[in-house]
Amino acid sequence: MKTFCLIICLVPITLIARKPAVIETADITHFWSAYDMLPQAKSREDSIRIIQEIYFDRSTPYFKAFVKARQFTPAEYVTLIRAYPGFWKSIRPLTEQIAGRKDEIQDVFDQLGKALPDFKQPDVCFAIGCLRTGGTTTKDLILIGSEIAAADGSVNTTGMNSWLQNVLGNTGDIVSMVAHEAVHTQQSGLPFLEIFSLIGHRKLKLLNMAIVEGSADFITLELLGLNINETIHAYGDQHQCSLWKEFITDVDATPFDYSKWLYNGSAAQGRPADMAYYMGFVITKSYYGQMEDKRQALQTILRIGKYKRVFKQSHFERLNCA
Repeated sequence: MKTFCLIICLVPITLIARKPAVIETADITHFWSAYDMLPQAKSREDSIRIIQEIYFDRSTPYFKAFVKARQFTPAEYVTLIRAYPGFWKSIRPLTEQIAGRKDEIQDVFDQLGKALPDFKQPDVCFAIGCLRTGGTTTKDLILIGSEIAAADGSVNTTGMNSWLQNVLGNTGDIVSMVAHEAVHTQQSGLPFLEIFSLIGHRKLKLLNMAIVEGSADFITLELLGLNINETIHAYGDQHQCSLWKEFITDVDATPFDYSKWLYNGSAAQGRPADMAYYMGFVITKSYYGQMEDKRQALQTILRIGKYKRVFKQSHFERLNCA
């Protein structure tokens, strides 16, 4: 009888044990195999064929999803490799180290699993992108552009535009990037009224997108001490109230216009790009700080449809810029 009871008691523990995440790095290996063959190419067409056959055609299902999401092409890789030869030589060893860091990433997932309500562990694909994205997600998959996420201060950015020069080496390392994107995989629920707006605009309002991005920054910093946007946050802390006034004006006047606040790359004038990450961060931080039930607050923060409430209950302006 005691033996039977012991078996029954152990079953729930077995059932709730979380399997390790799939952390795929094979596409990094495939990329560098293709890269090593490029000196054999006799023409641009030969180079494109090599990238296609050795990188794209051998891609994992995860990288296929990445290509679909970001519309990478072999021709774009060839152009970038020729444009920045020093960069690719300097970033290679940093990307090849990623395969040995899977335990660090699993530890991040384990910590988030303890802290976030109903955490669903995503899988991760590390690949080499086209210098356009450090990370993105599908429903349950994180896709990391390792050439951006793994960059540190040693990489050669000669000839690159100001946005790339500011971003490369300032994203907090691959673990920070994975943590930020892991939070995005937990976000759900469009605002009800915004569903109708999407028919015409095909995107969320600026306020909601700011909190989508900024809340991921907040959660990773609050729970893990990790931050992919230290440069943006440093500028924001120095200009907090003037940024707030400008942001709120644009939220009211041009609610679907991201051009001054998000994904604005080298078009940013006189300040870092993507300052909406910071605005969403301070809104989320102010909201969270006032909530007594922190676990419930995190649950609310992960629901995109609750962002109007998060914004109103943050009382950010009254508390910080009155």
